[in-house]
Amino acid sequence: MRGSLAGLLLVYSAISLPATGYIMQEISYCGYGDEEGNITFQYAITFNHLVALGYSSKENMFLPNQFMLDKMWPVVRDFAIEFNSKPDMLNYVKSEERRCKDQIKTFWNDTAQRSVKPSMEVFSPEQFYGENLPLLICHVWGFYPQDIVVVWIKNEKALVKNVTEAVRVGDWTYQVVAKLDLRDSLPQDTYTCVVRHESLDTPMMKSWRAGLTFVQIITISVSAAIFTLGLVSLVIGVICWRGARRRGYTPIPGYNETS
Repeated sequence: MRGSLAGLLLVYSAISLPATGYIMQEISYCGYGDEEGNITFQYAITFNHLVALGYSSKENMFLPNQFMLDKMWPVVRDFAIEFNSKPDMLNYVKSEERRCKDQIKTFWNDTAQRSVKPSMEVFSPEQFYGENLPLLICHVWGFYPQDIVVVWIKNEKALVKNVTEAVRVGDWTYQVVAKLDLRDSLPQDTYTCVVRHESLDTPMMKSWRAGLTFVQIITISVSAAIFTLGLVSLVIGVICWRGARRRGYTPIPGYNETS
């Protein structure tokens, strides 16, 4: 019967409308309406994005759209009467409504209502996206839902929030990057990034204190190794030279042993 309705609407549109094409749609909507968990189900047949007739759960019947074009209104009205008088369409829509109510809570809990705990890291990069200022970064990622609070604490005193808006990662999780200017920091200062999220029973936090960066540690370690190697070589050379002198060996100036 839905196919018959589409055919008749097409005939009337060919008579009354310019030859610009048409769109027929069968639309079902299943919504988890409010905090009390009320479920909203809607079913409609549209013609060129205009609802031709729809199902009313409250009245348990199909209702035609009174604002259809004059030449299409009789067709829509007659099919609404036919759908309401025969059980096939009503049974079909009622089964869709039952399926909506049976499945939506499971889908809602597994998607929109799920909660994923964040991960976090605090670090001071050598350079951050072209910025040369000394920065401290608090990277928080892998959390859901989006709402999150990130606060910087300096020496047990809360600072003004400096948080970029959480952005989608693409796997149904979010991330946020909080930056802090370190130009006024002192070596003894301690910074703590505190994260509050509905998935956490207690706030998550990590602390950071000014010190050598990873690159600086590597540079100093390599320099120290080279210096130690040079010092060992010098000591060995001095020991060998002193031993040779004790054995009475004296190099002859200008003497070439191979000549």
